[in-house]
Amino acid sequence: MKWIVLAILVCIVPYTWITIKYRKEAPPHQPYQDNKDRAQVMRLLDSGFQRVNVSFERLVDPPLPLQDAAAFEAVPGGLTPSLSALLIDKPAVPTSFTQFNAPASALVGTSYAITVGCAQPNRDEQPAESFLYLRGREAVFIIGYQELPGEFRSRRQESYIRLSVPANTFDSGDYHGTLIGAEASHSWTFTVH
Repeated sequence: MKWIVLAILVCIVPYTWITIKYRKEAPPHQPYQDNKDRAQVMRLLDSGFQRVNVSFERLVDPPLPLQDAAAFEAVPGGLTPSLSALLIDKPAVPTSFTQFNAPASALVGTSYAITVGCAQPNRDEQPAESFLYLRGREAVFIIGYQELPGEFRSRRQESYIRLSVPANTFDSGDYHGTLIGAEASHSWTFTVH
């Protein structure tokens, strides 16, 4: 019996050292998620949508109103019908918006910034990412939420966020923007000169 225990120890020690020494640092390959992401990108491209990563910044204080602010209207919440049919994984979005500031006009080749106050779905989630889905003159903005790790909970039900669309995203013309919320969304028009 002692030879069996000795053989196990002789094998386990080098195996453990090799595993720790040459372990891959990157996250593991996830073929199912990769295939889902690829299928979603193909569906968006086939329907004419372009997904743009929008820089996302959490603000401590409420944003100040803009002088050249676009007039907006509240519309029913949820994804637009065109995006709802295309997205495989529906993102968790804010419940509604307590503040909204978007410029009515912008210059070609510059970034376009929106500041919003978001009502969080619940205290176990926080804003994590934002995307712009652009098709022709239709611009749909989505702020995605993710769960907080462990037992963490956010202090406030409201988050202030600045979204900045990268420069050279919009060509000149009139655009119809929609910021998606679960219960109430905001819709506005803006001009790029």
